[in-house]
Amino acid sequence: MGKGTKPKPNGGAGSGSAKKPAPANSGGSSSLASAETLRLLWMGSAVAIAVAIAVPFTLRTLAAAPPTASTMPSSSNAAAEMAREPPRSPARCIDGWAECPRVPGADWVALAELEAAVKMAEFDAASIEACLGPTPLLSPEPVQGMHLLCVLPPPRWRRENEDEVRGGEEAGVAAMLAIFPMMERRERPSRVVMLPSLSKADDIITVLRYKLRFPSRGPKYQRPALFTEDGVRLVKAEAALGRGNRALHRLLCLEGGQWLWPPVEKGHVHIIHNLTAPGVDTRVVTVSLKPLVVEVENFLSAEESKYIIERASPHMEKSGVALKDADIGKAAKEFRTSSQYFLPTTRDPMLEKIDRRVQYLTRIPISHAEYIQVLRYNHMEHYSAHHDFFDPAAYASSPDMLASVEHGARNRLATVFFYLNNVTNDPDVTKGGGQTNFPRAATSEFPQGGPQPYDYFDCSKGLSVYPQEGKVIIFYSMLPNGQMDDFSLHGGCDVLDPSATKWSANFWLWNKPYQFNDAARKTSTAMLQQQYL
Repeated sequence: MGKGTKPKPNGGAGSGSAKKPAPANSGGSSSLASAETLRLLWMGSAVAIAVAIAVPFTLRTLAAAPPTASTMPSSSNAAAEMAREPPRSPARCIDGWAECPRVPGADWVALAELEAAVKMAEFDAASIEACLGPTPLLSPEPVQGMHLLCVLPPPRWRRENEDEVRGGEEAGVAAMLAIFPMMERRERPSRVVMLPSLSKADDIITVLRYKLRFPSRGPKYQRPALFTEDGVRLVKAEAALGRGNRALHRLLCLEGGQWLWPPVEKGHVHIIHNLTAPGVDTRVVTVSLKPLVVEVENFLSAEESKYIIERASPHMEKSGVALKDADIGKAAKEFRTSSQYFLPTTRDPMLEKIDRRVQYLTRIPISHAEYIQVLRYNHMEHYSAHHDFFDPAAYASSPDMLASVEHGARNRLATVFFYLNNVTNDPDVTKGGGQTNFPRAATSEFPQGGPQPYDYFDCSKGLSVYPQEGKVIIFYSMLPNGQMDDFSLHGGCDVLDPSATKWSANFWLWNKPYQFNDAARKTSTAMLQQQYL
């Protein structure tokens, strides 16, 4: 209200005198007043509705619009102000400015225009064929959280109604990613992403998280990561985009941030050179896609297997279990009857060598591993079907357990299971028993995975892997997206031969570093990290 002005009387501007409100129930004139009142109320409601609709729309429009000169910082500290602001470079972002990927130097309008143009263009068939072969990586079934990225050079393109052929570099494109989401087997990629010139592989992840709509699960969870097809982690964008090394033309993005061997299909073989000995090729064979299980024969020598047994034998004691809320009060022998010992690997040259070999087999730093759990199963001893991960929902009454797994953000990722002896010398290995059984594994009867077992001691369903001295299997308790895999349910079956003993060992690897950080493991982890590109 301006200085010196007086409030107007009731009735608004221009009214000569205040109108008295009509008395209630004042006969015939009241009906006219009521009608006028209703008309005014109706008009007011209509205006309110229009405003309610228009304001959010206007705000969204303003949020999505490129900045004008009046919105740009005008002070000498403009750069500092821009750094504190949400990204303001022109963009076509799905959810507005606040959701734009925060990467430096990206002209998102030019990139979006180029992506739209390339979607309608023909791909270079030779480049796609080179990416998909000669070693296949795609699977007949989707692999949740694992994506194949074909790194292609910036495309040549032209705008509609233009004859001029342009290079992708003109739009600030450093490379084009042709993406096969979830490793699904198909002839052509289903997504194309243009990448600006970036300095860190983590910036590429930021773009992929936005473009592929990866779910955000909180700061305690692992960020997605990029790897070569052999499991070498990529930390520099230059290496990821293959600059100066066009042989590096395909990458894998794993949403869970840790390496798992691509399953491809049952019977597929990955080759690792010089793992067990110089000049020796190690075969990593897929035996199941759901759950993901691979096996490696002759991973341990006979000498190494015997050494582990001898080291652990004097210390074996009855195995315990971490009881879930529903099982509190039950005895461990209701679930398992084996014996165990956690064998420290520190200051033991042979065990430290096995540590390093496990690290290079799994591509997971040994700092993520527990000590070896050596197991002994005598006649008719077993372990009922269980998971190796710790489901937070099953330990709600245990604060210590919930804290140790960070309410699900930290958990067991993979189990490397050693078979240290042959349970039977009979050519028919089934007669000895002692197999590792996965009751929910996909089969011809249940191609999408089996149901929950009625009897957790029943080893007749799903997949069974029988003991063979020196062999290891890797089964993954987590999917590549970092979620727990319910199909990884597994058990140790009865040893059937009365005179036989089964010796085996667990090597549990977590998705985050474990508490054992002795000097040897730190050194081994550093050796692996030196291979990062």
